[in-house]
Amino acid sequence: MDRISNPQESLAFLGGTSAMARAMREADWAASPLGPPQEWPQSLRSVVNLVLGSAFPMFVSWGPQLVTLYNDGYAVLCGEKHPAGLGQPILEIWSELRTDLEPLIARALAGESFFVENLLLRMRRHGFDEDTWFTFSYSPLVGEDGQIAGLYCTCIETTQSVRTQQQLRAREEWLQSLFHQAPGFAAVLRGPDHRFEMANQAYSVLTGNRPLVGMTVAQAMPEAMEQGFGRWLDKVYATGEAFVGRSVPVTVNQGEGKAPYETIIDFLYQPLRDAQGQVEGIFIQGHEVTEQHRAQQVLQAFSDSIPAIAWVAAPDGGLERFNAQWQDYTGQSAQLALGHGWVSAVHPDDLPKARAAWEAARGGNQAWQAEYRLRRQDGVYRWFLARVVPQLDESGRLLRWFGTTTDIDDARHATQTLRQADQQKDEFLATLAHELRNPLAPIRTAVHLLGRPNADEQTRSRAAEVIGRQVGYMARLLDDLIDVARITQRKLVLKKERVQVGSIVDAVLEAARPLADAKQHLLSAVLQDSKAEVLADPIRMAQVLINLLNNAVKYTDPGGSIQLAVRRESNELCLTVMDNGIGLTPLALEHVFAMFAQEQTAIERSEGGLGIGLALAKGLVQLHGGSLSAHSAGVGQGSSFVVRLPLDDGQEPPATACHGHNAAQVPARKVLLADDNRDSAETLADLLRSYGHDVHTAHDGAKAAELAMQLQPDVLILDIGMPGMTGYEVARHVRAQSWG
Repeated sequence: MDRISNPQESLAFLGGTSAMARAMREADWAASPLGPPQEWPQSLRSVVNLVLGSAFPMFVSWGPQLVTLYNDGYAVLCGEKHPAGLGQPILEIWSELRTDLEPLIARALAGESFFVENLLLRMRRHGFDEDTWFTFSYSPLVGEDGQIAGLYCTCIETTQSVRTQQQLRAREEWLQSLFHQAPGFAAVLRGPDHRFEMANQAYSVLTGNRPLVGMTVAQAMPEAMEQGFGRWLDKVYATGEAFVGRSVPVTVNQGEGKAPYETIIDFLYQPLRDAQGQVEGIFIQGHEVTEQHRAQQVLQAFSDSIPAIAWVAAPDGGLERFNAQWQDYTGQSAQLALGHGWVSAVHPDDLPKARAAWEAARGGNQAWQAEYRLRRQDGVYRWFLARVVPQLDESGRLLRWFGTTTDIDDARHATQTLRQADQQKDEFLATLAHELRNPLAPIRTAVHLLGRPNADEQTRSRAAEVIGRQVGYMARLLDDLIDVARITQRKLVLKKERVQVGSIVDAVLEAARPLADAKQHLLSAVLQDSKAEVLADPIRMAQVLINLLNNAVKYTDPGGSIQLAVRRESNELCLTVMDNGIGLTPLALEHVFAMFAQEQTAIERSEGGLGIGLALAKGLVQLHGGSLSAHSAGVGQGSSFVVRLPLDDGQEPPATACHGHNAAQVPARKVLLADDNRDSAETLADLLRSYGHDVHTAHDGAKAAELAMQLQPDVLILDIGMPGMTGYEVARHVRAQSWG
């Protein structure tokens, strides 16, 4: 490994202003198993730089002793174990978790990348043992010799979330228990045929312990239908209006051999509504008159939903009581919240809408719901859904409101994100259709010209040029899409070689100059060191710079100035494309590298394209181990895009593809060409025949395999996806032959 003479340069990968970056720079690594940072392998430097730059808690453990380095986020999770844990073996830092961590570490060191969700760990980080939960991913790290040299982990503590879920489950079980153990009878019916979804013990006793769940009222209790209860149920389901029965006589059959008995009941049929407010069922609650003192309305209110926050309010909206979840969330004491003090927790912008919904419901004594934001005790507002039902007396007078308030903030954001993604998809498909359709008109016209018998040679030549130019444009669009897909799927392979930056700059300036000259731009380059070398794929790096230069040309008014500057910075090479064009807003800078992102001012000046160029450029630069950033002082202030690449460290470049030959210089060959697209196969065959090759075609995999056995060709050109047999299967079949 080459030593870096300048100590500051050797610590560049520990750059940044974070506390852990400073701690690592100031640490005495000479006594550590890792040794001085300037001797650390490049793979370790890269991952440490990644860890320090991450906003998520991350750590890396390296070497036989798994010496551990971590960022600010992980330092917080360490509690009192930080800062002593920096540079210590991971199993010594978390000695109390050895039994839990050893199997995970072993999996990572065996080459496995994996994800674990909500793992319970009993750790000691604040001077006492505590149950914690974490979601994390482990990945192996490969050293310079190609062997696994360590691991890195990204983790998020989910303790609060898990405990909240446990509390919700406990509350759900509590509500179910209340329902089933309630002294009054209760049941839930679903659908227009009133099918029992649940019924409590008291209801079973009332009906003679007959089977109920899963059966309709007509099936389970035909005598109730005969006595008019079915008509009341139908009306409630159709109108959505609750029905209250007072002192209603009912005759209940007790089964064979038993005499029916008559009892007097009070009951309520309450419609159940879905999220859209449509009636989907009926809640039944009641009791025998002798047990009127039992407060079944409270049970009803809690059984209508599974609330995160439950409360009871007076007719005027004054809060009378609430459960512990309200105080846990808002931090409001009972003294502050009771009465109308709870209103102070509602976002001021949402209060008028919520009040209007309440006033409308109050006028008709109807159930209502509203969405509004509530302030958490730390000052953060989150969206909640309030669902409220009224309690009425015998005369229909409103007694009080029962409400549940449920946190829907995450669901709202997820819906908004999904809506934006769907809109972005639609915009992209429209743009793609437009960009692919535009070249078809001149291509179609050129094809008609070529088919005209009276077209002269000049016309035919011009038509062929049009077809070639437009097909080339379409191919570039599709190539960009394929490149983005390959980068996203990590399938794009770079053909790196040691290359002087000056040669790349010359090539991209030559490529960009015609477009710049057409708009009368001054295009220039400033090279600090034209012989500086980088280990890069020259074609891909040229692709990046041409994209940046072409963007600068397009989004700069005629007569503008565009410069490509190259300079060294520490152990990096910086290539900056600067212009004095339209510039970027702060919001645009945040999303400039997002897929399909185009600012409105840029769209107005757009000359075609899918909005993936900068995303593709950033992906290509990152594959080189570099970075791409955008800078602008604002609209009309120009822009600069900075590519940073690591300077060549003297490593041997990976093997590159062999050089091809001019088609005209290749001896005639026997060629078998297989493609289920007949036009593609026959046109390529005609082209190869024009160079003197003996070409045979097949249009499915089975025919290709058959012809291969007959012809024993010198060259096979196979489409991958074909009916019968794939190109891979045909190739394997040919390879298995003695001549293959």
